[in-house]
Amino acid sequence: MILMIWIPTEELKELDEFQQLVPKMFFIYLVGTAGSGKSVLAGALENWLVSMELSTTVVNLDPGVENPPYTSDVDIREYVDYGEIMQQFGLGPNGALVASLDMGVSYTSDLREEIIGLERDYVIVDCPGQMELFAYRNSGPLIVSSLCMHDPSVSLYLLDSNIARVPTGYLSSVLLGFSIRIRFGLPQLNVISKSDILSEEKLEEILTWTEEPFVLEEAINATADGLIREYSLSILQLLEHMGSQISPIPVSGQNMAGLDILYGELQRIFLGGDNLYEMG
Repeated sequence: MILMIWIPTEELKELDEFQQLVPKMFFIYLVGTAGSGKSVLAGALENWLVSMELSTTVVNLDPGVENPPYTSDVDIREYVDYGEIMQQFGLGPNGALVASLDMGVSYTSDLREEIIGLERDYVIVDCPGQMELFAYRNSGPLIVSSLCMHDPSVSLYLLDSNIARVPTGYLSSVLLGFSIRIRFGLPQLNVISKSDILSEEKLEEILTWTEEPFVLEEAINATADGLIREYSLSILQLLEHMGSQISPIPVSGQNMAGLDILYGELQRIFLGGDNLYEMG
């Protein structure tokens, strides 16, 4: 048997179509409800990856953020001025954010050029805190797809510990995560953010809700009544019908807990489990 090896020519390597087929960067989009800890986790994940000698680019997509807990390498605020838009058009905070993101679509090619120019392994994208204004308008998914193009990408959906600690809060958070996955069309990992504020017993209980849905059903019956209980049980049945879920990964941006496990799951999606820093 003759083994044939195809080696692309230098001319082919320069074509845009070829560049899109060859993975260069791994995009990680952080999404979640306001206050779920996206920015803190973005900074912590950057520090962890750098400690593993993996080059990292951090992208801020929130036009309205003032002092993120990291130094952004690429920033949408360099292209759209949230404060000026608010003043010029007489908009409130949410209206100004919507207008800023809509305008930001025009600069996605510039943002991607900046990202490509840095030539780093991972791209951590901190999405706007007002998730509903980003994910459920056309501009949000368009920005997401335009930035990553054909590069391997994952959405990290943060379940806020303050919400997910009760059965109905956990259930509604998981349902929202399904909705985000549909909107972005990316592989998605669910993480329990701010896990450091939960006791070990409470964290184990939350994880059990995913692994053994009947336990969650019992918890709903014990803590909810009336229409809330009926709605919650119907949603639980729907989620079970949609297929089994991978247990959310507990992480903390404060003490870096769980980031090694998170990295392993990211590699499972990106490279089939290979560690990038061991790949020569």
